[in-house]
Amino acid sequence: MAETPTLPFQAYGQTDRGLQRERNEDAFLALPKQGFFAIADGLGGLPEGAVASMVAIEGLQEILSAPGRNGKVSFDELFNAVNTLVYAEGRKISADVGIGTTLTALKIGRGHLEVGHVGDSGLLLFRPGQEVRQLTTDHTMAEEMRARLRPGDNLYIPDYYTHTLTRCIGQAGEIEVDHFAVPVLAGDRLVLYTDGVTKVLELNELTQQIWLDDSPEKFVERLIHIANQRGGPDNITAVAIFF
Repeated sequence: MAETPTLPFQAYGQTDRGLQRERNEDAFLALPKQGFFAIADGLGGLPEGAVASMVAIEGLQEILSAPGRNGKVSFDELFNAVNTLVYAEGRKISADVGIGTTLTALKIGRGHLEVGHVGDSGLLLFRPGQEVRQLTTDHTMAEEMRARLRPGDNLYIPDYYTHTLTRCIGQAGEIEVDHFAVPVLAGDRLVLYTDGVTKVLELNELTQQIWLDDSPEKFVERLIHIANQRGGPDNITAVAIFF
């Protein structure tokens, strides 16, 4: 049986410091020829968030470009290799607390996506005629508490729990990685994002914006413009992929 060809796509990524942060602690990777994209957000509660995200992204790129890989990706191995790099750099910067970053990545395959994820950056899927789907689960205290709720339970969750991570890259010697595959169809649109996007735009607004035109570049630039119009409270990074 003939293999299903990889769907054609357009992709564009951009990062912006925003208006209220002194440094941009986000980073992203776009390798269209390999069909590989990633996004990282350095943890603001730890030292050198910008270093953490950049070490993660540069580490990904170096590993993926190594001879003999032939495009194969194991997200468990890949993320743990990157984790080792960030962990080692963190011990140099601060032996007591280290550094940390989120990391979400995807590899476009033949008729599907492979996804790896740690933290509270994420991946959204927009499909014509359907509601937007967040494909990733935020690794936060708030989400862990919600997951334990039973029908009818009513639990107060402090706002800061929404941004308190239970999993990240660089804080432990070994990490648990969410990894899964998702079918992809012609017409689908994907957005890798850091929480600087979702802090200022609701999912229904993102849905409205993503269908305005067929240019991922215009979409990402518009997101950044809107986020900064609304005060730019955090770094803003998005990678859009249109099939």
